[in-house]
Amino acid sequence: MPRVPLTWKRRSFAVLEPEGMIDRRTAVAVTGLVAGPFAVYAWPVGSSFKLIHLPSQAKILDMEMQHTAKHAAEEFAVLDVNWWTCIPEEVTGPDLQEMRNVWARLTGRTWVPWPNVRPLE
Repeated sequence: MPRVPLTWKRRSFAVLEPEGMIDRRTAVAVTGLVAGPFAVYAWPVGSSFKLIHLPSQAKILDMEMQHTAKHAAEEFAVLDVNWWTCIPEEVTGPDLQEMRNVWARLTGRTWVPWPNVRPLE
């Protein structure tokens, strides 16, 4: 049973994305799926779907298919961490190490240099 219930709805929302060669991030309006503190959208450049932590605008994963990004969000939702904060460093809780393990498994990384790597980029 997810600790954060996920009901996916199509919504428009703003995301922070880098623009061009300039070293700054800009807010861009996108349409995607939103469930709880997670959002999935397709970025027009490339063919990947991005899973983000919506309150902090932090990218979690890039996935090739939308349903795999939704499944990844459901795996993260069952973890006992503070998903509702808008500060990525405050996404902590008893299941923090399990969050790192899920992220490592979904990204295909077999070795994660703990504690320096944070799943929310």
